[in-house]
Formats: sequence, structure tokens, C-alpha cells
Amino acid sequence: MAQNLQVAEVPARPTDAAPAEPAARAPQRGTGAVPGTGTTPPWWRQAWVIPLAVVVFAFLMFVWPPYLGLDPKASLIPIRPDSPAHYPMLVAHIATGTIALLTVVLQLWPWVRRKHPRVHRWVGRTYVFAGVLPSAVLAFLITPLSAGPSVGTTLGGILWLVSTAMGTWRALQGNVRSHRQWMLYSFAFAINIVWGRVFVVLLLSLGVQDQAVWGQITGTAPWLGWVINLFLVQWWLNRTASRPVSELI
Repeated sequence: MAQNLQVAEVPARPTDAAPAEPAARAPQRGTGAVPGTGTTPPWWRQAWVIPLAVVVFAFLMFVWPPYLGLDPKASLIPIRPDSPAHYPMLVAHIATGTIALLTVVLQLWPWVRRKHPRVHRWVGRTYVFAGVLPSAVLAFLITPLSAGPSVGTTLGGILWLVSTAMGTWRALQGNVRSHRQWMLYSFAFAINIVWGRVFVVLLLSLGVQDQAVWGQITGTAPWLGWVINLFLVQWWLNRTASRPVSELI
């Protein structure tokens, strides 16, 4: 005779097992970096921001005074009398270039990137859309009106736009390492103009009056500036290639 068997449920015995550890936070998309990990860089890794800011400020103090009165005759660059738009475009180019120079210094400051990421993002947008984009486009429009060499300036402007666009795209993808690489290239092109003034001050301090030497400097400065900057940036990228992403932020 078949019998119905009732199986009693035996309650599980309590255990002394330790509670499960909280799950680790997922890495940031495209970077492998874990938010909140990373150490603050020592002060000597950030001290270079000060001389960079001083150089940029000194350059702006050299460039701006002739244009504050909005007098075309005081322009450091000869203005075409047959082009009424030449001088306004030049002033607009200098204004937007100033925005680019000031914001790129803030973008390179590790303290801003680490402690104030929202400020870093907004300053970055300002650098791209109020600095690089209008300044480069205006440079393309001004270059045909200028008497100096144009190939180096035009190529530098194109590469400035390309590197900035790539850096912005990588930031939107969340790829911090690639974003840093491309924006450092953008920085190299942004401060290209500073080298031209450095060469001028150097020649003046040496008392050089040979017009042939001045002509050579004028012809090579548009190239030499951003080439030197790219070599320096690439050297720094190679030097810091082994650092984890958390230390690059």
C-alpha cells in the first residue's frame, strides 16, 4: 500500500560566515580607472603650471596693448587698406586666441582636473568652442591677407583643429588616456604663437640687426614653434606612458 510521505523542511543552521564584501566599483568606461582611487600628485608635479601661466600672461601683456584702442594703425601686423574686415577679424582672432591660451592653462592644472572635474569639463568646452574653433577659423581667413609665410601657419591651424576634435571625441567616449594625449597635442599647437615672440625677444636682446636673420626667423617661426612643442609633448607622453590612468587625471 502506497503511503504519502511528508518531507519536513529543516531550517538552515545559522553560520558564522562573514558578510559579503561590497562589490568593487566598475571602472570608468574606456579607461580602466576606478573612480576615487588615485593619489594626489605631489606639489613638484604641479609646480610647472606657475611658470607656464607666467609665460602666457607675459605674452598676452605684450600682444594686447596695441589693440586696446582699436586703432588699425597701432596693429603689430600690417593691415590691408583694401580689406575693411582685416582688422576686425584680427582683433577677434586675438580675443578668441586669448581665451584658448587662458583656458588651456587651467585644463593642464592637475588640481583643477582632480578636485573640480565639473570646472574642468566646462573650461574644456570653453577652450574648444570659444577658443580653438573661432580662433583657428579666423586665422585661416586672415592668413591670405598677411604678407608673411602662410603654409606653416595654415598647417598648424589644421592640426590644431584635428587634435582638439580628437581630444573632444575621446573625452565623450570616456577614454581618459587617449583624451589626454590628443589634448596635449592641442596644447602644443595652442602655444605655438608664443615661440614667435620668444624668438623676437631673443634676437632683440642679442642686438641682431641683420635683416636676413630676421627674415629667416620670420619664415621658420610658424613651423619651428609647433614642431618644438610636439617633440616636447611626445617626450612627456613617452615618459608618463607607464603611469596608471588614475594618476593622469
